[in-house]
Amino acid sequence: MKNLKYLLAITLVTLFSCVEDEVMETAGPIVSGAVKLNEIMSTGEPDWIELYNGSDASVNISGYKISDTSQEWTIDNLTIPAGGFVSFNCDDSNVPNVATNFKISSAGEKITLKNAAGEIIDEITTPNMASQIGLTYGREVDGGDVWVVMSPTKNKANSTVSEAPLLTASLIADVNDNTYYDFKVIASDADGIRDVKMYLEIGSGISFIEMAPIGGGEYIYRIPALATGTVVKYYVVATDESGSKSYFPASAPGTKASFTVVNGKPMFVSVIPSNENPSEDEAINFTVTAYDKTGVKEVRLYYVLNNALATTKSTIILTTTDNITFTGTVPGQVDGAKIAYYLRVEDNAGLRTYYPEEVVVDGVVTSPFDHDVASTWPFITVAPLAILNQLVINEINASGVPYDFIELYNATNAAIDISGYKVYDTGGIGVAYVIPAGTNIASKGFYLIETGSGSPQGQFGISGTGEDITLVNTTGQMVDQLLKVDWPGSPLVARKLDGAAKWVVPTKETKGTTNN
Repeated sequence: MKNLKYLLAITLVTLFSCVEDEVMETAGPIVSGAVKLNEIMSTGEPDWIELYNGSDASVNISGYKISDTSQEWTIDNLTIPAGGFVSFNCDDSNVPNVATNFKISSAGEKITLKNAAGEIIDEITTPNMASQIGLTYGREVDGGDVWVVMSPTKNKANSTVSEAPLLTASLIADVNDNTYYDFKVIASDADGIRDVKMYLEIGSGISFIEMAPIGGGEYIYRIPALATGTVVKYYVVATDESGSKSYFPASAPGTKASFTVVNGKPMFVSVIPSNENPSEDEAINFTVTAYDKTGVKEVRLYYVLNNALATTKSTIILTTTDNITFTGTVPGQVDGAKIAYYLRVEDNAGLRTYYPEEVVVDGVVTSPFDHDVASTWPFITVAPLAILNQLVINEINASGVPYDFIELYNATNAAIDISGYKVYDTGGIGVAYVIPAGTNIASKGFYLIETGSGSPQGQFGISGTGEDITLVNTTGQMVDQLLKVDWPGSPLVARKLDGAAKWVVPTKETKGTTNN
């Protein structure tokens, strides 16, 4: 058994200021007994408690009770031989004489042993063992008074013989060519771990690499992405401060573990829609980054509208110039439409990956996303058009009968005095139409300016191919403007909704009335 004479120098300070050797703590009267708590594991899978009979005769412990701070468990029809040990798992499964009805906190808690009469015969408060994974808290000498952190000696004497580190790991499996692999092990030793190293044999290349500690007795090495078919041989060796070594697998270094890199499924690195709340008729441009070491064959985007079934989905094959970044466009939809979608990437070997990630176990989808059920897909909702909440140019007809016209609209909640406001064509150059004194436009009201040759108000004509139309107030400040470059390409143009930002080509004019 190993105590903490080295461990104090290498462990982090905890609530217990490291776990120094200590004399057993007691709480309440303790009756003398031959059977004692002897060793406690609180960071195991499972935790466990060991009892020791220090007498020269066997002891019947039927009816004895073990408890933590909240639960008590009774031993049933069991005898410990003279000088013998018995242990019980602490996994909350409550199996008679096998496992208790409680677990042990790795942060430390009080463990109590009572005899059949209900008298306390032993009690100890375990320290915080969260940073001592794989080690136990036990008596330095079986049945003695001093408790120490030690290497596990379950159901055997807590000897003073130095033992090799406890090294726990799992064999490496399912390594693919598309990504790195983080290999982790847990190494613990009461004398302290000097180092943990990993032997790697890749083809003719051999490396012996020190694994990085990441806390809690855990060590890690990141194996880089390797080509499909690469065979890797490996083992891990942990060395404690006394020079004792442990190997994983146990057959190493003579017989090493190995794995072969397989072709991995392609990966989505990022999926970015241009707008997750687009306005009506606004197209949604998807930019997707996908990767596969053997090459991406194609990326597809599928979508349905509103609550349509997956069987009715539309398909868009995304385009690319570098086989890494892919783009595709979902056309604009009407106000309030729901666009449910997902993506699929396929590599040159025919392997496919979905976005969002889809998990299938034994042929059954276990993830929230199922590409065959449209209600599980992510979705985008087309937002209502924003109203500008100001005085705006609302509709223009450059080929009206009998005259061209410009319509103004008051999108605010109050009347506006527009006396002296001016409207220019050609970007505000030349003759302007001046709105007469005493002119008010009511809240949500319209005002018409008829233009062109012979019109009652006309000072200028409007080009049917589009030109700049500008509205300014009495101080010359621009109130609204439609530029030729934004002209939708028809003599008749109007805002999609009264006072909204979007301009469209309507099927007919709504002169002096709502565009809605």
